Amino acid sequence: MSMSAASRDWESTFSTWTGAPSDSEQERYERTRNAISQALDAHGEFGDAQISVYAKGSYPNRTNVVRDSDVDIAVEMTSILTLDYEHDATGMTLHDFGITPYSGGYDYRDLKNDVERAMVAGFGRSAVSRGNVAIHTRESRESLAADVVPCTSHRVYVSRYGRHFDGIELHPDRGAPIANFPAQHLTEGTRKNTRTSKRYKRSVRILKRLENEMVAENIIKVVPSFLIESAARNVDDYRFAGATSWTEIVRRVITDVYVATEDDESCSNFLEANGIKLLFGSHQSWTREELNHFLLMAWRYVGFS
Repeated sequence: MSMSAASRDWESTFSTWTGAPSDSEQERYERTRNAISQALDAHGEFGDAQISVYAKGSYPNRTNVVRDSDVDIAVEMTSILTLDYEHDATGMTLHDFGITPYSGGYDYRDLKNDVERAMVAGFGRSAVSRGNVAIHTRESRESLAADVVPCTSHRVYVSRYGRHFDGIELHPDRGAPIANFPAQHLTEGTRKNTRTSKRYKRSVRILKRLENEMVAENIIKVVPSFLIESAARNVDDYRFAGATSWTEIVRRVITDVYVATEDDESCSNFLEANGIKLLFGSHQSWTREELNHFLLMAWRYVGFS
């Protein structure tokens, strides 16, 4: 450990860590987003697909910390809509809601190939690599590393009367499709931040910076930043209020989530930061044990008692 808990002013450290990245970091993000959009525009037509391009993840949500995560840019093919039916809508079909299936010849595989070609043309072959889910562009002096995510529209119906959530569906080269809800992520994060007098997103930044430092010190393995953000989202709003210091807020968040993740049942209703998907389960690449271990090690690292 670079500095013992006894000699470190954690309140000062946490206060510094609450801040969003600097203006220069935000400018690099905007340049990255614009360069990707320009490369896609220059590629021209994407078959008969209708596409929408936008940023998602920690940068538009303002929960990112310096050099912690790639810029995420969704390239959503809106002419394909996949559907799920849950709760009161279970057993229904697209015809029940008057939806006509997509019948074009261009699909998500074509989309990913075209996105890769567009990135290569815009950034150069050496700066681009194809991942299982996204097309990666490398960091440069002018731009940040980015994940360009080809996807299709996705909708989850939860009522036979038409209530639904709109999201996106990612199509890995290997493995099952993955549903994301970036619009709800943004909306839910903003609402919780407002309800907690902006303490929610600031505490998320603290926990992400703490995780980064602990990884650098070889104390823990990398914990997904979205898992950390989602964990804090499940802490009751009132727990962010009434505290007189950032140290106390961090203590409360760690305590509440640690206790809840000691067994499967206590965190069975935990939701992702979007407020829709369950945070734990076979559909996720992380486990509640992974989060629980991080929180225990964070408690010890800071020197809470």
